[in-house]
Parts: sequence; C-alpha cells; structure tokens
Amino acid sequence: MATFHLKVMTLDRCFCDEEVDRIVIRTTQGDVGILPGHVPYVAALGIGGLTIIQDGKPRTAAVSGGFVDVTREQTVVLARTCEWADEIDVNRAREAAERARAVLKQHESEHEQNVAQVRLKKAINRIRIAENK
Repeated sequence: MATFHLKVMTLDRCFCDEEVDRIVIRTTQGDVGILPGHVPYVAALGIGGLTIIQDGKPRTAAVSGGFVDVTREQTVVLARTCEWADEIDVNRAREAAERARAVLKQHESEHEQNVAQVRLKKAINRIRIAENK
C-alpha cells in the first residue's frame, strides 16, 4: 500500500514523524482526507480531530489551531495544541468546560465571552475525542 511522510508538531512536542497510509484532519472549512499523492494544499486548522491511519490502524488526537501543509514530499501539521486520545484527562476537560460555561452565564465582556466560547469548544472536543478512542 502507498504511504506518505507525515510530521505532526506543536511548539513543545513532535507527535508523529513517520510514514502513514492516510489522515483525516479538521480544518476551518471542515474535515479533509489526505492520501498519498494528494495535490499541494494548505489550510488553517479548526478545533477537531486528527485521525492517522498507519498500517491500517487508526490513532486519533484532539487538535486546535494551526495549519496543515501538503507537498509532494510530505504533509506537515503544525498545531497550537495536539493531544492523543489516550493522553486526555477527561475529568480535567470536563472541569474546563464547566468553567467556560460559568463565564458564559456571567455575561462578561464580549472578549471574555469569545474566549470562553473557544475554551468550551476545546474542552468539548477533548472529551469527544477521549471518549471515542
């Protein structure tokens, strides 16, 4: 089966630097599948999942922000945050979601509301990814 080189990184960690079968990643425009031989492509990442299929086996991570860059040589994912499903502390994510909901109920400034909405989306994404591993 054909493969391609994938590198997934954050500022503090390299998550993957290997040959893979395919990936599915959430961009700001929706989920995108990348297969070997994909046309050159660049997209901003949204808050969602990254599924890496390697040797026919999937592994999923929660991703938020950054971008994906597909070239003929490799695919690079630079993410603000990336966390493998089995590394997510679900209790911590639930607590973060509750804190964000509390801020949203307080009707703080528009800026505080926007920050709380993003934090809530990230927490819900982490919970979803962890519970569907």
